[in-house]
Amino acid sequence: MKWWMRRLACGLALVSLLAAAVGVTAAEAQQEEYVLGTDDVLAISVWMHPELERTVTVDARGNIVLPPIGEVKAAGLTAKQLADRISDRVSSYLRQTTTVTVSVTQFLSHSVYVSGAVARPGRYGFDQIPGLLDVLSQAGGALPTADLSRVQVLRREGATLRGLPADLTTALQMGTEEGLPRLLPGDAIVVPASAPGGALTSDAVGVLGEVGRPGLYSVGAGQDLWMLLAQAGGPTGRSNLSAIRVLSAGQPDARSAVTVNLQETLQRGNRSPFIVKPGDIVYLTPRGAGLWGGFLTMMAVTRDVVGVIAVVRVLERQ
Repeated sequence: MKWWMRRLACGLALVSLLAAAVGVTAAEAQQEEYVLGTDDVLAISVWMHPELERTVTVDARGNIVLPPIGEVKAAGLTAKQLADRISDRVSSYLRQTTTVTVSVTQFLSHSVYVSGAVARPGRYGFDQIPGLLDVLSQAGGALPTADLSRVQVLRREGATLRGLPADLTTALQMGTEEGLPRLLPGDAIVVPASAPGGALTSDAVGVLGEVGRPGLYSVGAGQDLWMLLAQAGGPTGRSNLSAIRVLSAGQPDARSAVTVNLQETLQRGNRSPFIVKPGDIVYLTPRGAGLWGGFLTMMAVTRDVVGVIAVVRVLERQ
């Protein structure tokens, strides 16, 4: 190998090592700046003394209990400051100098609560609390029945509980979180669900027929038909994508129903969106079957037999 090739290889190796070192230093620095608080879960290790290793929780008074030295004040300190404090007391107990490492395994003093129509409701802690969408992602995402236009952030201010509205549907459509509330420790996020099987709500669309999960889905001010079908579990293997029927709300006559050909979109690749609006009914017909096959499904959404018959007849005339 030529001398310049050896130098280049050594240089690349050095750059890789430095990059790794910088990454570790940045991660450590982020945790070192974090101030411990109530309910944080800590992992404590003592060099050369594995019998003293513990996982402890900061109690309501801001203390941890670490045998054999007893209580130690933790709240208000960084992990490094607490490690130094524990090291001094453990060294006195052992009568020899030792090194203590403290790391935060759960940042529960900086936590928020997520409830309602999400996959995994519960309490979620962060070293720095992210935005609403990231928190919901940590909770497994919203369920298909979630009404993302009416999310509420509950915040305790003294003796009162204040509700902050958060329209995630609009935020997703606009591609920005600027209009959403900034989360603070202790906030509770409530994701409401659309009422299943009830009358169409002010911002919901009924999705019927050959889809994975027929029902009501919030669309805010409007949503692309492809996105709506994705929320409803996608088309089934029997669905006729070339003849999707959409009935506009409030006017059950022949002029209110249109046929949308998504099969052509898939074949030709054109991406002109078809926007469905609140109150619309979207019906995916099965291949080779009549519209009356979806009669019972429609009944589950409208609860109005006369209205269902009118809807089916209108769709059949298109």
